[in-house]
Amino acid sequence: MRESEVEHQFVEAVRAAGGQALKFTSQSMNGVPDRLVLLLGGKCAFVELKAPGKQMRLLQRKRRQQLEALGFPVFCVDRPEQIQPAIDALLQWNPGEPIPQGVGAKIPEMPAVTLPQGNTQGAESESEVMPK
Repeated sequence: MRESEVEHQFVEAVRAAGGQALKFTSQSMNGVPDRLVLLLGGKCAFVELKAPGKQMRLLQRKRRQQLEALGFPVFCVDRPEQIQPAIDALLQWNPGEPIPQGVGAKIPEMPAVTLPQGNTQGAESESEVMPK
């Protein structure tokens, strides 16, 4: 099954639930989810659609973290049987509540990044850089 087939079934299921699943692209930011889902009651979420077994790229996972930090759910759906549970989770969710977890495809965690502790000699303090 191709990603486009999963996406088509998802869009139709959202429409049947009384919502819209708008194609979402950004000219200034790569890695954003495929669809912006709008449901009755002011509910808004993002959904990344994949072919079965495919996973979100690292940049897509970073965008997920950024959107969820703002309070928006982000799901990944890679199989038709995940579509209705994702829609049901969004219908039951209310903005401001904890974001539903464990819905759709498993999204790998972001790898931990440790920055090297470089030589800070010669670095200026914030007060020296920022005018008052």
